[in-house]
Amino acid sequence: MSKSICVMGHRPGTDRAFFQCYYEANHAPLGRQHFPFTRYVRNHLIDGDDLAFDTISEFWADDIAAAAGLMNGPVGDILRADEEKFVDRPQIASAGADEHVLSPGSPGEARTATLIARGQGDEAAFREGVLAWGRTLAAEMPAVSLDFVIAWREPAFPAAAVLWTPQPPGDAPAGLTVRHLHVRRCETPPELLLGNAAAG
Repeated sequence: MSKSICVMGHRPGTDRAFFQCYYEANHAPLGRQHFPFTRYVRNHLIDGDDLAFDTISEFWADDIAAAAGLMNGPVGDILRADEEKFVDRPQIASAGADEHVLSPGSPGEARTATLIARGQGDEAAFREGVLAWGRTLAAEMPAVSLDFVIAWREPAFPAAAVLWTPQPPGDAPAGLTVRHLHVRRCETPPELLLGNAAAG
């Protein structure tokens, strides 16, 4: 199973509340009907009003590249037409995610998404440092996971990694630039997803 991640924000002339409500009531059900997702989560921002996005979405599929490729055909036309109603489409930032589940547990509705910026140093050292921080937190709390972001296209996803924790993780290790965001997590029930129905 592979994963992608995406940030989306509200269309000019609308606001965050409208965006998040429309996403849950209309767009998420549409997505689950047309994509072979095996998991599908929307993390709606509670704070971060200065940011250009309102939700961080997570998508899992047996082949996430093939699922994303559906946007190049009729399915993409359907989804784009719906996005025009509530999304600032030029600002959508999608990427692949190299996911590391660091501690078991079911995430609750409230959690923290920590966006971690990539510095100028060595990539391997960056990954090692972020993983070490995540593993330290995972020893103290459940449901800790980490996504290293793999750029797909412009605009770029607004972080090099995202650390997911059930509560704010505290101060980051020296040398890491982070932004903690409180989010409301909404997951589509697995039995409603096309990818799981196909497997069953």
